[in-house]
Amino acid sequence: MAKSIVRFDDSLPILTEVVASELGHETLAAGTILRDTMGRLAFFSATALPEETVTHLSIRLQEALGAYARTDRIVASASDYGTAPVLTDPLTLRITIGPHSVRLLDRRLVGADWLRAPAPPAPPPPRFVFSSLKGGVGRSTALTVAAAHLAGRGGRVLAIDLDMEAPGLGSVLLNSDTLPEYGIIDALVENGLTPLDESFYADLIGPSALGGQRGRIDVIPAFGRRSMKHPADVLAKIARAYAEESQPDGSVATILDQVRAIVNHFATPARYDAILVDARAGLHETTASSVLGLGAEVLLFGLDEPQTFQGYAALLAHLARFVPANGPPPEWLERLTMVQGKAPLDPEERAGFEQRCSTLFAEIGLGPRPSRATREAPFPAGPFHDVPWDEDVPDEEVLPEEWGPRNPLAVLDDARFQRFNPHLRRDLLSEAVYQTAYGALLNRIENAVFAKPPSNP
Repeated sequence: MAKSIVRFDDSLPILTEVVASELGHETLAAGTILRDTMGRLAFFSATALPEETVTHLSIRLQEALGAYARTDRIVASASDYGTAPVLTDPLTLRITIGPHSVRLLDRRLVGADWLRAPAPPAPPPPRFVFSSLKGGVGRSTALTVAAAHLAGRGGRVLAIDLDMEAPGLGSVLLNSDTLPEYGIIDALVENGLTPLDESFYADLIGPSALGGQRGRIDVIPAFGRRSMKHPADVLAKIARAYAEESQPDGSVATILDQVRAIVNHFATPARYDAILVDARAGLHETTASSVLGLGAEVLLFGLDEPQTFQGYAALLAHLARFVPANGPPPEWLERLTMVQGKAPLDPEERAGFEQRCSTLFAEIGLGPRPSRATREAPFPAGPFHDVPWDEDVPDEEVLPEEWGPRNPLAVLDDARFQRFNPHLRRDLLSEAVYQTAYGALLNRIENAVFAKPPSNP
């Protein structure tokens, strides 16, 4: 029988099984698996290994992994040159592969920001990221309605368009008179050459006429006036906007670091009550900066269709790798909310979406966990009312551990918001018009933005 070809998805499980069988589970768990930019693997042991053991294990891994074995050095002992930096690299992830808990250092040409754990919650003002895997789900429209709603309550809102390859927020919230000189694309390009000064930051913001009389909406569009004047240069700027930036201290700022620095510059309660970010659709590198890097509440928009759950399974399964196997629920899970776009009016029809979201989170390890109960309560052979009960057993030992994401929200389908253009249809930003479709989403955001501080005892 011909030997089957090892593919990417097979490679890590094969390596872990071979190393565990040769060195044991503890040595596997203490070492680091290095995956290079091509996907090839090597194992760096945290303990010193005899030379014959290294040779034997190298041969076994080369035979088992085929093309996914590193060709230069597939097994390194603790005392070998170059092992210590791999074992102490801060980007190493602790992940679970089958029965094994292993450390993985995943070298990537692109997508390295996805290896960073979700940032802790940002200080005020509250930040909300409007994210989706596909366009046409109502994400940008919902952001515009939310901005207008908060401004109508007297709020000062900063809206940022990070979707540089399919910009839309600037044209919805601004006009030719209020479009600022620069957009986020210029900030990311110029930031790589010279530090941004206050003059540049001031030219990055345009005031929206949709802010109403009580509040204010400021906008950082994807493209500013310069890009509109020189459209032939836009693709050239996009190609450079994603570049990493070398810092004076020798460190490297990824696009996540750069976007976070720009947002942090404006994020003070003295200037704004809320920051709303329109993330790029899909799982691009810039999406990582929005979803992971801003310490924001993340609203995951999607329609009730298989593509939504297939795509979010990939995203959420990756995030599940940041959850310790037996640790407490991660704080950031409370900041993820699925939002059903263009949802049916009938609550019973929406229940299917909610159930599928719950199932998705549970199946990938971000939903309710099985009971941690370790004590078995024997059922009596007699009447059921005579069930034994031990008051000394803590509740957490017998009750299931319940944790998971917040319940999904729904933005109801409303034909009036198709071809959304609030400059032509200002009535669409009237609360009487949008409240029915967007009420649940707006309540969530408004409660966070205008939350009353706790009273003194």
